[in-house]
Amino acid sequence: MIDSLKKRIKIQKSNLKKDENGNHTLEWKDYYDCFAYVNNLSGSEYYEAAKTNRQNELYSVIRYSSEVKNIDSENYRIIFDGEIHNITFVDNVLYKNETIKLRATKEATNE
Repeated sequence: MIDSLKKRIKIQKSNLKKDENGNHTLEWKDYYDCFAYVNNLSGSEYYEAAKTNRQNELYSVIRYSSEVKNIDSENYRIIFDGEIHNITFVDNVLYKNETIKLRATKEATNE
């Protein structure tokens, strides 16, 4: 799997920010760039997602590192191919600290 990490992804991290009126807003900042194996869901994963109208999901596999070991689905997202994907699930594959699998859903656009 490691030799198929050929797509570039950007991981962003959210920061809570206060504006001049005291309102809290989320600000996304680039956190980590890396190569990944990226694919749409397939097989049983796709059919499971289709049951809940989540067919716009993809998964990415990246190398484990100190930068990604604490990624979660609340504070991080993926930018892939110019599109925002919100992380829904993080898996340290077999707890081997070698690869991390990220499932993500494409963010809806206001078009």
